[in-house]
Amino acid sequence: MAAISAFDASLAAGAAPRRRDGVSPAVREAVLIGVAAVALLWPALVNGFPLIFSDTGTYISQVLEGHLGWDRPPFYSLYLALLGWGVTLWPPVIAQAIASAWLVRLVQRSIAPETGVMRYLAVTVLLAAATSLPWTAARAMPDIFAPLSVLALYLIVVDAEADRRRRLALVLFLAGCVSVHLSILPLCVFLLVVIVAPLALGGSMKLRAGAAVVAVLLGMAALTSVNVLARGRFSPSPYAATFVLAREIANGPGRATLARDCPGAHWALCRYQAQLPHSADGFLWTADSPLYRAGGPRRLIGETDAILRRTILEHPGTVFAGAAQDFLRQLVMIQPATGLGAWPKTAGATIRRDLPHGTVVVFDRSLQARDRLALSPFWARFDEAAEAGAMLICLFVAGRFALGTTTPSGRRRGVLAALVLLALLANAAITGALSGPHDRYQSRIAWLPVMVAGFALGRRASKGADTHMAA
Repeated sequence: MAAISAFDASLAAGAAPRRRDGVSPAVREAVLIGVAAVALLWPALVNGFPLIFSDTGTYISQVLEGHLGWDRPPFYSLYLALLGWGVTLWPPVIAQAIASAWLVRLVQRSIAPETGVMRYLAVTVLLAAATSLPWTAARAMPDIFAPLSVLALYLIVVDAEADRRRRLALVLFLAGCVSVHLSILPLCVFLLVVIVAPLALGGSMKLRAGAAVVAVLLGMAALTSVNVLARGRFSPSPYAATFVLAREIANGPGRATLARDCPGAHWALCRYQAQLPHSADGFLWTADSPLYRAGGPRRLIGETDAILRRTILEHPGTVFAGAAQDFLRQLVMIQPATGLGAWPKTAGATIRRDLPHGTVVVFDRSLQARDRLALSPFWARFDEAAEAGAMLICLFVAGRFALGTTTPSGRRRGVLAALVLLALLANAAITGALSGPHDRYQSRIAWLPVMVAGFALGRRASKGADTHMAA
């Protein structure tokens, strides 16, 4: 224990790594991150299979069945296929847990360099037990890359001591995050504009901020290239208007536009006004909804853009009020373990259709496939309370940064706390106001304040304990 603590203290202080007991520091670090990754995978280990969601089926089938969905880019599908070889989902979720553990470790060295291995393990256990992180990392979904993109963005811009290889790895990682889910691009662009750009203006962060911009542009270029080649549309998200229109139909303004303008507009959706559902999900995902009966998202995109544009022009106040209400609802919708049903008609059916028999047998034995996986109400409330309390701590840390702090690590803590709080707001606005409030959206990112609080609190006591252990 003393050797591990001494090694960790030397790294935090920037000393040259030394071999102890014949084991290199790199190996020790790899083992540490591996242990943390196993802790973050506990929901999948208990389940007996990586967690799935309804959308997991689309991500599996896009590569294995050779189609491109209108609503999801193909890059997470490629990730599942390349790491899982079309055989299993375990390598992709293991890689997600390792990436999470790695970035949390890098964040610790940035904002709490005086703390050691034991603090890292304690915070990891806290995250695994009292937040949504393990439920997100252990699921075959791109959700985990939203919070990880925030950490990667922070490390690229703020971590001045990172060597060239690490910064290149972070840039490529952030570009990959942006490419796997459409909501991550606006999240990163918002953070770049609101907090990274002001920090970088005229300062030493300018070059590193440029690297972050390059990463986001690479991800956006990947999204746009796919749409140009496959759909002939020069856009990273060519069907975004469909999601927003579904939201406006559910909230009312879109329905009012159709009622007012259909007699002269001759839109295909006009024939189905009486069957318009009262929820965005009903409009987007029900097979016999007016969206598909009128021709589908691809064929209707021209009139979808026109209807949405007219709705915003004719009902700006109502549109804004509905978006604000959805934003506020999304902001407080935090449920650590959500969407744990069996999904027999979507993801479950795809797994049974596309993956090998042995994998299907293991999946059918899992708790989730038997609809027996759930987080107890007590732990759900405990996790929600921990994440809500951590947000208050983040506000305090960010406030100290705004008022001015004297130490470099204190300033880095303040920047990260501010970045996390802004990410929570942006995530709620992007997902809630544009797509519609869902527990899964805000839960995927709500663990970040707990991580900041875990490393920010009790640092002096931890420093004394680590020094004593190292001696």
